[in-house]
Amino acid sequence: MIKINRLSGYGDLARKYKVMLDDKQIGEIKDGESKCFQVEEGEHTLYLKIDWCKSNKVNFNVSKDEEVEFECGGSMRGWKLFLGLIYITFLKNKYLWIKEKVI
Repeated sequence: MIKINRLSGYGDLARKYKVMLDDKQIGEIKDGESKCFQVEEGEHTLYLKIDWCKSNKVNFNVSKDEEVEFECGGSMRGWKLFLGLIYITFLKNKYLWIKEKVI
């Protein structure tokens, strides 16, 4: 199982991120939401999408009865909100971010 915690952010407040596992959409996650998804054990690649923009890809391994936790959000926070046009054109694969939560 994987758990994804989306941090709340002003840039995409009313938008859902598509959760992509091994290049297939397995669900969506809203602003400030935490959501769990069942995944088969083994190696996987996880990333997020919104329109034509994406996050970085995270490779991870999950074993039976294990929960892997991730945090995600939008890159446009604070003063970076003024860089919106640059993010949706030149940095479209860095518009969102996701990382494995270290406990």
